[in-house]
Amino acid sequence: MELLEINKQEYAVQIHQQDENLPWLLMLHGFMGDHRVFNHLIKDLTVSCNPVTIDLLGHGQSSKPTDTARYNESHQIDDILQLIYKLNLFPLFLYGYSMGGRLALKTAFKDSDLFRGLILESTTNGIEDEGERKKRQQIDQQRANAVESDYEAFLSKWEEAPLFQSPLAVDQELLGKYHQIHLDQNPDAMAASLRGFGTGLMTPETEYSKGFNKPVMLIAGSADEKYKRINKQLTNFFSNVHLCFIKAGHRVHLDNPNELTNELTNFID
Repeated sequence: MELLEINKQEYAVQIHQQDENLPWLLMLHGFMGDHRVFNHLIKDLTVSCNPVTIDLLGHGQSSKPTDTARYNESHQIDDILQLIYKLNLFPLFLYGYSMGGRLALKTAFKDSDLFRGLILESTTNGIEDEGERKKRQQIDQQRANAVESDYEAFLSKWEEAPLFQSPLAVDQELLGKYHQIHLDQNPDAMAASLRGFGTGLMTPETEYSKGFNKPVMLIAGSADEKYKRINKQLTNFFSNVHLCFIKAGHRVHLDNPNELTNELTNFID
């Protein structure tokens, strides 16, 4: 891992391969994750691209500000753009899962010229209904309080949520590693992340494409009815889009990594 200073914060970055004949793929993890959630995908991905994984703000080895405002989407979008410029990786493919997908969507819309394509796993464009958005803000606040109060109790409840249940038998070793990644996060930073960049606080994207005309792949788990519905709606956002349902729950990269990497390889190729 390499630590890069971006806008007065340190970001942990790992470049897994540098083959000048292959495109770059920058991968953004979800809430309470870090770069390690993608480690089991890297070997297969190096056939078609140069994967780059990072720890998002507050996660892993990156800086962990407790100021909620620093996690605001505008700051994090700018962080990712500056990181891409600093690494000189563009044009690249941008991949984001869940929270990382929301950030990837926003970043791609902010400066589409930097990207060859966009890949979103289990991602939403935000909550358009104002009343529902306010309800989600209250839920995010309650979750942040629970994280601060008893992180392990929160984590136990979080990991048992129906959203994360898989129709497949998940590799137990991978599941154990995923649990450890969750445990390794800093509770104060996780609470700040929720309060600053929870789904309820995301400014919803309601304008179709905003000029983003690069290839897009939308991925959802076959058992994840909520995000299947959201991703069907998201197809209207793009002119060049491939919708992909993979046998999995919300965490497609964990539940069914082989089928996911096959789809990613085909898309990138």
